[in-house]
Amino acid sequence: MTKAIIVAFHKYTPFGGEYYEPILDFFIQNAERFCDEFDTLYLLDSTWDITDEKIRKTSIPVSYKTKIVKIDPNLRYYDAYKKVLPEIEEDLVLFMDNDMVIHQRGKMKETFEILENVNLPIGRPYDVVSIYDTIGKLISPILNNKSKFCPYWFATRKELLMKYRDCEWGPVEWGETLSELTLKMISDNIKPYEWEEDKSNCLFDGKQDGDRSRRLGYYHIRSGSVPAYLLATRKYGDRQTYLDYINNQPRSEYLRQCAWYRHMGGNVDLILDDLDIAPSEWEEYMKRFKTYYGL
Repeated sequence: MTKAIIVAFHKYTPFGGEYYEPILDFFIQNAERFCDEFDTLYLLDSTWDITDEKIRKTSIPVSYKTKIVKIDPNLRYYDAYKKVLPEIEEDLVLFMDNDMVIHQRGKMKETFEILENVNLPIGRPYDVVSIYDTIGKLISPILNNKSKFCPYWFATRKELLMKYRDCEWGPVEWGETLSELTLKMISDNIKPYEWEEDKSNCLFDGKQDGDRSRRLGYYHIRSGSVPAYLLATRKYGDRQTYLDYINNQPRSEYLRQCAWYRHMGGNVDLILDDLDIAPSEWEEYMKRFKTYYGL
């Protein structure tokens, strides 16, 4: 079966595009590392202005295809997934966020092999491979007493998913993104497989969820575009908006995001200067951070 990776790229400011580029570059470089695990990478571009030139500068190989799909900026990303689905030519699809960091070979391959029933005990094959969430009112034993599929790692057969384009994929009154889709799919007796998730943290203040992460070989940063947003707003936007954010939002959280942004190749020195964080302090954190996650 042929395999597609589908990722949405949306900038949260109409300015400062250079600060978002490390996120795209890093994602493309990772795709290059694991290009033998899928056939086509679909980049859904609503405000990012992705071009072939930007992709090619990372020496992306010709061993798989890349398709840039321009999306209406007013379209919510889950609706963009729904709209673009008929254009997907491959049999299997894996949706992920652009801040999903994969740093170990075989993770996308394993996801697709579960759907293909490769190296699994004889029995009914799985229909969905997804991280499960605990947010929402729906708690189901079918989902190991969790609530719904997560859009940042959700894989299934295109043919099956096409049957659900008439239902809501976004948040609903009783649940978050993909809640209604999840409910309808499990009501139709589809067979889901839970893909593990690692939510452990290594924070600047020294607090850690254990001595090391679960080291699954992949990690969802969660709001990984925050450093790009902050840097763009600092330089081109309303300076007070930037200051309000760094003064009022949890410092440990946006510094965690800054550490991942730095890992992607971004430069956060201006933010660190504004916070009076010495370069030696930051480098010590980055060393501890990379050891913790096994990067």
